[in-house]
Amino acid sequence: MVKEVFPRIFQLKIPLPKNPMNHLNAYLITGKNRVVLVDTGLNSDESFDGLKKELEKVGFKLKDITDVWLTHFHIDHVGLILRLRKNSNFRLIIHKNEAERSKKVLSNLKEFLSSLKFFLKINGAPKNFIKNLDNFYYSFVNPSIYREIANPWLALTGGEKLSLDKYCFKVIWTPGHSAGHVCFYEPNFKFLLSGDHLLPTTTPNVSRFTEDTNPLAEYLDSLEKVEKLDVKKVFPAHEDVFTNYRERIQQLKSHHQQRSKEILEKLQEEKLTAYQLASKIQWETDYESWEKFPFFDKYLAFGEILAHLKLLEEKNLVKKIRKNQVFFYHAKD
Repeated sequence: MVKEVFPRIFQLKIPLPKNPMNHLNAYLITGKNRVVLVDTGLNSDESFDGLKKELEKVGFKLKDITDVWLTHFHIDHVGLILRLRKNSNFRLIIHKNEAERSKKVLSNLKEFLSSLKFFLKINGAPKNFIKNLDNFYYSFVNPSIYREIANPWLALTGGEKLSLDKYCFKVIWTPGHSAGHVCFYEPNFKFLLSGDHLLPTTTPNVSRFTEDTNPLAEYLDSLEKVEKLDVKKVFPAHEDVFTNYRERIQQLKSHHQQRSKEILEKLQEEKLTAYQLASKIQWETDYESWEKFPFFDKYLAFGEILAHLKLLEEKNLVKKIRKNQVFFYHAKD
Protein backbone atom coordinates (compact mmCIF):
# COMPACT_ATOMS: atom_id res chain seq x y z
CA MET A 1 0.00 0.00 0.00
CA VAL A 2 1.31 3.45 -0.95
CA LYS A 3 1.93 5.87 1.92
CA GLU A 4 2.64 9.58 1.62
CA VAL A 5 5.30 9.68 4.32
CA PHE A 6 6.01 13.37 3.78
CA PRO A 7 4.40 15.91 1.44
CA ARG A 8 5.05 14.71 -2.15
CA ILE A 9 7.17 11.79 -0.91
CA PHE A 10 5.55 8.38 -1.31
CA GLN A 11 6.66 5.03 0.10
CA LEU A 12 6.10 2.29 -2.50
CA LYS A 13 5.98 -1.33 -1.34
CA ILE A 14 7.77 -3.43 -3.97
CA PRO A 15 7.40 -7.24 -3.61
CA LEU A 16 10.63 -9.22 -3.23
CA PRO A 17 9.82 -12.82 -4.20
CA LYS A 18 11.86 -15.51 -2.42
CA ASN A 19 13.51 -12.86 -0.25
CA PRO A 20 13.28 -12.99 3.56
CA MET A 21 12.68 -9.22 3.68
CA ASN A 22 9.42 -9.72 1.73
CA HIS A 23 9.36 -6.26 0.18
CA LEU A 24 11.47 -3.21 -0.59
CA ASN A 25 10.46 0.31 0.34
CA ALA A 26 11.16 2.39 -2.74
CA TYR A 27 10.48 6.12 -2.40
CA LEU A 28 8.96 8.40 -5.00
CA ILE A 29 9.80 12.09 -4.61
CA THR A 30 7.67 14.23 -6.91
CA GLY A 31 8.37 17.78 -8.02
CA LYS A 32 7.08 20.22 -10.61
CA ASN A 33 9.42 19.01 -13.35
CA ARG A 34 11.10 15.92 -11.93
CA VAL A 35 10.07 12.57 -10.47
CA VAL A 36 12.74 10.78 -8.44
CA LEU A 37 12.65 7.08 -7.60
CA VAL A 38 14.90 5.95 -4.73
CA ASP A 39 15.79 2.24 -5.25
CA THR A 40 13.87 -0.17 -7.48
CA GLY A 41 13.30 -3.84 -6.54
CA LEU A 42 14.42 -7.21 -7.87
CA ASN A 43 14.68 -8.09 -11.55
CA SER A 44 11.44 -10.09 -11.46
CA ASP A 45 7.98 -9.82 -12.96
CA GLU A 46 6.47 -9.61 -9.49
CA SER A 47 8.66 -6.65 -8.49
CA PHE A 48 8.13 -4.92 -11.84
CA ASP A 49 4.35 -5.33 -11.75
CA GLY A 50 4.35 -4.17 -8.14
CA LEU A 51 6.29 -1.02 -9.00
CA LYS A 52 3.94 -0.16 -11.87
CA LYS A 53 0.86 -0.64 -9.68
CA GLU A 54 2.29 1.46 -6.86
CA LEU A 55 3.16 4.26 -9.29
CA GLU A 56 -0.32 4.20 -10.77
CA LYS A 57 -1.85 4.65 -7.30
CA VAL A 58 -0.26 8.10 -7.08
CA GLY A 59 -0.91 9.01 -10.70
CA PHE A 60 2.42 8.22 -12.34
CA LYS A 61 3.78 5.85 -14.96
CA LEU A 62 7.24 4.45 -15.57
CA LYS A 63 7.88 7.00 -18.32
CA ASP A 64 7.42 9.83 -15.80
CA ILE A 65 10.52 8.89 -13.80
CA THR A 66 13.28 11.44 -14.48
CA ASP A 67 15.85 10.38 -11.87
CA VAL A 68 16.80 7.17 -10.06
CA TRP A 69 18.83 7.51 -6.88
CA LEU A 70 20.33 4.28 -5.55
CA THR A 71 21.30 3.82 -1.91
CA HIS A 72 23.61 0.95 -2.91
CA PHE A 73 24.07 -1.74 -5.54
CA HIS A 74 22.57 -4.86 -3.95
CA ILE A 75 20.27 -6.63 -6.37
CA ASP A 76 17.01 -5.99 -4.47
CA HIS A 77 17.71 -2.27 -4.82
CA VAL A 78 18.90 -2.13 -8.44
CA GLY A 79 17.30 -5.12 -10.16
CA LEU A 80 14.71 -3.18 -12.17
CA ILE A 81 17.16 -0.67 -13.66
CA LEU A 82 17.09 -2.15 -17.18
CA ARG A 83 13.32 -2.55 -17.25
CA LEU A 84 13.00 1.07 -16.16
CA ARG A 85 15.52 2.14 -18.80
CA LYS A 86 13.27 0.73 -21.52
CA ASN A 87 10.53 3.08 -20.38
CA SER A 88 12.38 6.22 -19.27
CA ASN A 89 15.56 8.13 -20.04
CA PHE A 90 16.22 8.76 -16.35
CA ARG A 91 19.39 10.11 -14.75
CA LEU A 92 21.07 7.43 -12.62
CA ILE A 93 22.84 8.44 -9.40
CA ILE A 94 24.89 6.10 -7.20
CA HIS A 95 28.10 6.28 -5.15
CA LYS A 96 31.33 5.97 -7.11
CA ASN A 97 32.45 2.93 -5.07
CA GLU A 98 29.44 0.96 -6.31
CA ALA A 99 30.10 2.03 -9.90
CA GLU A 100 33.80 1.12 -9.65
CA ARG A 101 33.04 -2.20 -7.96
CA SER A 102 30.58 -3.04 -10.73
CA LYS A 103 33.21 -2.28 -13.38
CA LYS A 104 35.78 -4.43 -11.61
CA VAL A 105 33.48 -7.44 -11.28
CA LEU A 106 32.24 -7.13 -14.86
CA SER A 107 35.78 -6.92 -16.24
CA ASN A 108 36.35 -10.53 -15.25
CA LEU A 109 33.58 -12.27 -13.33
CA LYS A 110 35.38 -15.62 -13.44
CA GLU A 111 38.49 -14.11 -11.86
CA PHE A 112 36.36 -12.37 -9.24
CA LEU A 113 34.62 -15.64 -8.34
CA SER A 114 37.93 -17.50 -8.25
CA SER A 115 39.33 -14.95 -5.80
CA LEU A 116 36.19 -15.14 -3.64
CA LYS A 117 36.30 -18.95 -3.56
CA PHE A 118 39.95 -18.91 -2.51
CA PHE A 119 39.21 -16.44 0.29
CA LEU A 120 36.36 -18.56 1.61
CA LYS A 121 38.38 -21.77 1.25
CA ILE A 122 41.30 -20.49 3.36
CA ASN A 123 38.76 -19.44 5.98
CA GLY A 124 37.43 -22.96 6.28
CA ALA A 125 34.47 -23.15 3.88
CA PRO A 126 33.77 -26.76 2.82
CA LYS A 127 33.82 -27.83 -0.82
CA ASN A 128 30.03 -28.09 -1.23
CA PHE A 129 29.62 -24.54 0.09
CA ILE A 130 32.16 -23.16 -2.37
CA LYS A 131 30.58 -25.10 -5.24
CA ASN A 132 27.24 -23.36 -4.60
CA LEU A 133 28.80 -19.96 -5.26
CA ASP A 134 28.63 -20.45 -9.04
CA ASN A 135 24.86 -20.76 -9.15
CA PHE A 136 24.46 -18.11 -6.48
CA TYR A 137 26.53 -15.44 -8.20
CA TYR A 138 25.52 -16.01 -11.79
CA SER A 139 21.85 -15.81 -10.81
CA PHE A 140 22.35 -12.56 -8.89
CA VAL A 141 24.99 -10.76 -10.92
CA ASN A 142 23.21 -9.79 -14.12
CA PRO A 143 25.97 -8.26 -16.25
CA SER A 144 23.58 -5.94 -18.11
CA ILE A 145 22.23 -4.46 -14.89
CA TYR A 146 25.67 -3.86 -13.42
CA ARG A 147 26.95 -2.46 -16.70
CA GLU A 148 24.31 0.23 -16.32
CA ILE A 149 25.36 0.89 -12.72
CA ALA A 150 29.01 1.08 -13.75
CA ASN A 151 28.26 4.17 -15.84
CA PRO A 152 25.97 6.45 -13.83
CA TRP A 153 24.93 9.98 -14.78
CA LEU A 154 26.44 11.12 -11.47
CA ALA A 155 28.91 9.17 -9.30
CA LEU A 156 28.58 10.38 -5.71
CA THR A 157 31.38 10.76 -3.18
CA GLY A 158 29.34 12.01 -0.21
CA GLY A 159 28.49 15.55 0.81
CA GLU A 160 26.66 16.48 -2.39
CA LYS A 161 23.33 18.33 -2.25
CA LEU A 162 20.47 17.04 -4.39
CA SER A 163 17.63 19.54 -4.68
CA LEU A 164 14.05 18.92 -5.72
CA ASP A 165 11.70 21.88 -5.27
CA LYS A 166 11.45 22.59 -1.52
CA TYR A 167 13.63 19.62 -0.58
CA CYS A 168 17.41 19.71 -0.49
CA PHE A 169 18.96 16.35 0.33
CA LYS A 170 22.50 15.97 1.60
CA VAL A 171 24.26 12.77 0.51
CA ILE A 172 25.70 10.95 3.54
CA TRP A 173 28.25 8.28 2.60
CA THR A 174 27.68 5.35 5.00
CA PRO A 175 29.94 2.42 4.03
CA GLY A 176 29.58 -0.89 5.86
CA HIS A 177 26.57 -2.76 4.48
CA SER A 178 28.21 -2.05 1.14
CA ALA A 179 31.28 0.02 0.28
CA GLY A 180 29.28 2.73 -1.47
CA HIS A 181 26.12 2.82 0.60
CA VAL A 182 24.58 6.29 0.95
CA CYS A 183 21.72 7.82 2.91
CA PHE A 184 19.80 10.90 1.78
CA TYR A 185 19.29 13.45 4.57
CA GLU A 186 16.90 16.39 4.46
CA PRO A 187 18.18 18.80 7.17
CA ASN A 188 15.37 21.36 6.91
CA PHE A 189 12.61 18.80 7.49
CA LYS A 190 14.83 16.45 9.54
CA PHE A 191 14.19 13.10 7.87
CA LEU A 192 16.55 10.45 6.56
CA LEU A 193 16.18 7.99 3.68
CA SER A 194 18.36 5.35 5.29
CA GLY A 195 18.48 2.55 2.72
CA ASP A 196 19.80 -0.57 4.49
CA HIS A 197 22.09 1.36 6.83
CA LEU A 198 19.39 1.66 9.51
CA LEU A 199 16.42 -0.69 9.79
CA PRO A 200 13.93 -0.56 12.68
CA THR A 201 14.18 -4.19 13.85
CA THR A 202 16.54 -6.10 11.54
CA THR A 203 20.29 -5.77 11.99
CA PRO A 204 21.78 -4.85 8.58
CA ASN A 205 24.20 -7.47 7.38
CA VAL A 206 27.85 -6.40 7.38
CA SER A 207 30.01 -8.97 5.59
CA ARG A 208 33.64 -9.24 4.52
CA PHE A 209 34.64 -11.31 1.51
CA THR A 210 38.08 -9.89 0.68
CA GLU A 211 41.25 -9.79 2.76
CA ASP A 212 41.99 -6.07 2.49
CA THR A 213 38.67 -4.62 3.74
CA ASN A 214 37.25 -3.84 7.17
CA PRO A 215 33.52 -3.24 6.62
CA LEU A 216 32.47 -3.56 10.27
CA ALA A 217 34.84 -0.77 11.30
CA GLU A 218 33.38 1.29 8.46
CA TYR A 219 29.82 0.49 9.51
CA LEU A 220 30.42 1.49 13.12
CA ASP A 221 32.07 4.72 11.94
CA SER A 222 29.05 5.33 9.70
CA LEU A 223 26.71 4.89 12.68
CA GLU A 224 28.71 7.57 14.50
CA LYS A 225 28.41 9.83 11.48
CA VAL A 226 24.64 9.63 11.16
CA GLU A 227 24.10 9.73 14.94
CA LYS A 228 25.27 13.35 14.84
CA LEU A 229 22.45 14.34 12.48
CA ASP A 230 19.23 15.91 13.72
CA VAL A 231 16.64 13.35 12.57
CA LYS A 232 12.94 13.15 13.49
CA LYS A 233 11.89 10.37 11.08
CA VAL A 234 13.74 7.57 9.34
CA PHE A 235 12.47 6.12 6.05
CA PRO A 236 14.20 2.71 5.71
CA ALA A 237 14.44 0.43 2.66
CA HIS A 238 12.71 -2.39 4.54
CA GLU A 239 10.16 -2.68 7.33
CA ASP A 240 8.45 0.49 8.65
CA VAL A 241 9.12 4.18 9.19
CA PHE A 242 10.54 4.79 12.68
CA THR A 243 11.37 7.65 15.00
CA ASN A 244 13.53 6.16 17.80
CA TYR A 245 16.57 7.12 15.80
CA ARG A 246 19.37 7.34 18.36
CA GLU A 247 17.95 4.50 20.42
CA ARG A 248 18.11 2.26 17.36
CA ILE A 249 21.72 3.25 16.69
CA GLN A 250 22.62 2.31 20.27
CA GLN A 251 20.86 -1.04 19.80
CA LEU A 252 22.93 -1.74 16.68
CA LYS A 253 26.16 -0.82 18.43
CA SER A 254 25.23 -3.06 21.34
CA HIS A 255 24.43 -5.93 18.97
CA HIS A 256 27.90 -5.82 17.45
CA GLN A 257 29.53 -5.51 20.87
CA GLN A 258 27.68 -8.62 22.05
CA ARG A 259 28.55 -10.51 18.87
CA SER A 260 32.25 -9.69 19.32
CA LYS A 261 32.05 -10.81 22.95
CA GLU A 262 30.47 -14.11 21.91
CA ILE A 263 33.16 -14.66 19.27
CA LEU A 264 35.96 -14.02 21.77
CA GLU A 265 34.39 -16.47 24.24
CA LYS A 266 34.27 -19.18 21.57
CA LEU A 267 37.87 -18.51 20.53
CA GLN A 268 39.11 -18.69 24.10
CA GLU A 269 37.83 -22.28 24.23
CA GLU A 270 39.45 -23.50 21.00
CA LYS A 271 41.07 -22.51 17.72
CA LEU A 272 38.47 -22.32 14.95
CA THR A 273 38.19 -21.43 11.31
CA ALA A 274 35.79 -18.61 10.48
CA TYR A 275 33.34 -21.13 9.01
CA GLN A 276 33.48 -23.34 12.11
CA LEU A 277 32.95 -20.26 14.26
CA ALA A 278 29.91 -19.22 12.23
CA SER A 279 28.37 -22.64 12.84
CA LYS A 280 28.69 -22.22 16.62
CA ILE A 281 27.21 -18.73 17.01
CA GLN A 282 23.71 -18.29 18.44
CA TRP A 283 22.00 -16.71 15.44
CA GLU A 284 18.55 -15.18 15.77
CA THR A 285 16.74 -17.55 13.45
CA ASP A 286 13.92 -20.08 13.30
CA TYR A 287 16.21 -22.79 11.91
CA GLU A 288 16.96 -25.63 14.30
CA SER A 289 20.64 -25.92 13.47
CA TRP A 290 23.42 -24.60 11.23
CA GLU A 291 22.89 -27.57 8.92
CA LYS A 292 19.30 -26.38 8.31
CA PHE A 293 20.36 -22.87 7.23
CA PRO A 294 19.72 -22.14 3.52
CA PHE A 295 22.86 -21.36 1.55
CA PHE A 296 22.21 -17.60 1.38
CA ASP A 297 21.75 -17.37 5.16
CA LYS A 298 24.98 -19.30 5.73
CA TYR A 299 26.77 -17.04 3.27
CA LEU A 300 25.69 -13.88 5.11
CA ALA A 301 26.44 -15.36 8.54
CA PHE A 302 29.90 -16.47 7.37
CA GLY A 303 30.53 -12.99 5.98
CA GLU A 304 29.49 -11.35 9.23
CA ILE A 305 31.90 -13.52 11.23
CA LEU A 306 34.71 -12.64 8.83
CA ALA A 307 33.90 -8.94 9.30
CA HIS A 308 34.03 -9.27 13.10
CA LEU A 309 37.27 -11.22 13.00
CA LYS A 310 38.97 -8.51 10.95
CA LEU A 311 37.98 -5.83 13.46
CA LEU A 312 39.06 -8.00 16.39
CA GLU A 313 42.40 -8.62 14.68
CA GLU A 314 42.94 -4.90 14.28
CA LYS A 315 42.15 -4.40 17.95
CA ASN A 316 44.79 -7.05 18.74
CA LEU A 317 42.22 -9.27 20.47
CA VAL A 318 42.36 -12.14 17.99
CA LYS A 319 45.25 -13.82 16.20
CA LYS A 320 45.09 -16.02 13.13
CA ILE A 321 47.48 -18.79 12.23
CA ARG A 322 47.77 -20.68 8.96
CA LYS A 323 47.71 -24.45 9.13
CA ASN A 324 47.39 -26.75 6.12
CA GLN A 325 46.46 -23.79 3.89
CA VAL A 326 43.58 -22.77 6.18
CA PHE A 327 43.35 -19.89 8.68
CA PHE A 328 42.49 -20.69 12.29
CA TYR A 329 41.63 -17.98 14.80
CA HIS A 330 42.08 -17.83 18.54
CA ALA A 331 41.66 -15.20 21.25
CA LYS A 332 44.79 -13.58 22.59
CA ASP A 333 45.53 -14.01 26.28
